[in-house]
Amino acid sequence: MRRKKELLWGLFASFLSSFLWVLSLPPFEFPEAAYIAFVPLLLWLKTAPAWRTCLVVGFFSGSAAWFAILVWLRHVTLGGTVVLGLILGVFFLGWVVFARALLPCFGGRPFPLRLLGWLALAGGWVVLEWLREWIFHGFPWAPLALSQWERPVVLQIAAWSGASGVSFLLMLFNACLAHTLWLRATVKERKFWSGWFSPDLYAGMLLLVFCIVLFFKTLPAPGSFETLFRAGVVQPYILPELKWDEGRERENMAILERQTEFVGSMENDLILWPESATPWPVLGNAAMRTRLEMLADRMERPLLMGNLAFNAEGRTWENGVFLIEPEKGLYRDYYAKRELVPFGEYVPAPFDWVVEKFVPTMGAFVPGRAATLLPLEVHDRVIRCAPLVCYEDIFPALARSSVLAGAEVLFVATNNAWYGEEGGASQHAAHSVLRAVENRRPVMRCGNGGWSGWIDAYGTVREVLRDDRGSIYFRGGGNITVMQERRWLRRQSFYTRHGNWFIGVSGGLVAAGLLLIPFGRRQ
Repeated sequence: MRRKKELLWGLFASFLSSFLWVLSLPPFEFPEAAYIAFVPLLLWLKTAPAWRTCLVVGFFSGSAAWFAILVWLRHVTLGGTVVLGLILGVFFLGWVVFARALLPCFGGRPFPLRLLGWLALAGGWVVLEWLREWIFHGFPWAPLALSQWERPVVLQIAAWSGASGVSFLLMLFNACLAHTLWLRATVKERKFWSGWFSPDLYAGMLLLVFCIVLFFKTLPAPGSFETLFRAGVVQPYILPELKWDEGRERENMAILERQTEFVGSMENDLILWPESATPWPVLGNAAMRTRLEMLADRMERPLLMGNLAFNAEGRTWENGVFLIEPEKGLYRDYYAKRELVPFGEYVPAPFDWVVEKFVPTMGAFVPGRAATLLPLEVHDRVIRCAPLVCYEDIFPALARSSVLAGAEVLFVATNNAWYGEEGGASQHAAHSVLRAVENRRPVMRCGNGGWSGWIDAYGTVREVLRDDRGSIYFRGGGNITVMQERRWLRRQSFYTRHGNWFIGVSGGLVAAGLLLIPFGRRQ
């Protein structure tokens, strides 16, 4: 009976935490939920539930939460969405197990030792988020920091710590608040330090105050932004199931050219196309290359486009970004996507001999190896642009390596039309906000059907293309005016220069917490 009651309370607490966690992420507009999302689960774990109960609750609640976060992925593969949710549920379970071992040991200890426990708990979350970038072919989607994508006040620490610092702050606040509520509910004799005014709560609030101070310290001065260029963005919004239909290739190309001519009638310096925009590759198809070069000549401005390259000799494909300049033609270098989509653009070993790709593209893709920059010649100056294709903006290391190579602006060419008109596009775009702040570089995005717009170096979404109904999902286009603050024109952020140092700090805190667990039990 006791175990059944324990399980029911665990399921109830985990449901509340999972609900608030999902609610804190885009497309929902409730980022404040991230500060309290894990409090119910942490309070339950403080009761030291049985390990078997803990494992059941942790795995199934984590898997359910991830399925809800990624529910838009079902439009491509329902089975794959379930499997991915289960895999990500294992990572969440790892953190739950760590919290279960940590919380009962540190709750009654002196504040300095207790704070170390909360720091270790937050560090554990950060380390697991980082591991998701590398294990199982890498899927660092939706870190906890993503919840704050519309809150630049909190995001500025990412320029030093990376987005992991924001996740750390949120989880630490959850731990401090949970302990304060625990004391409020369990301590009978009220003391100044054991009521609402606990030092744990002070610690969490102090970090929030630090973020606010940092935000005002880093605010750009009025008039300090310099216009780089005005870009025309083309959204052809061709449905993915029709994109590779051989019978509709000419119609799809006509739609793309018609929308390009519409955007070209506006005042802009270059034109952006989304991922793999044309029905035939620009490299490996001479007729397609000539047609696009003639289009750029007619528009009298550069065309920066997502497209494909086909190697007839090796029968391989590359998904990349290409630059066509009027009168000069196709630029000699191009960017090839470095992080291919597992089961979409390739089938990873050991499944490559038994599993077909979920996404019906034309053949085997090979990854690029370099952070190739493309030179945009506008206003008598050359601006070095670093492309990212599809979901590459979710990988912090890719954007960082591009900025280290000298990028002044990042460009994400993507196609979120695979995922319907739900939360996928906004959730994806939010990652670009994190990359912008981390590297202090503006990020412009062009999607097949949306989200298209640009984000400044402080994580503020400056412009988003919408139709008359206010929707990001439409066929058409528009202009964005991309700017950069002058102090960052030739300067790199601390995070760009030093990388994932904060992950190492988090790992050290986890190690310290593990070493002190036996000590906490003896007290």
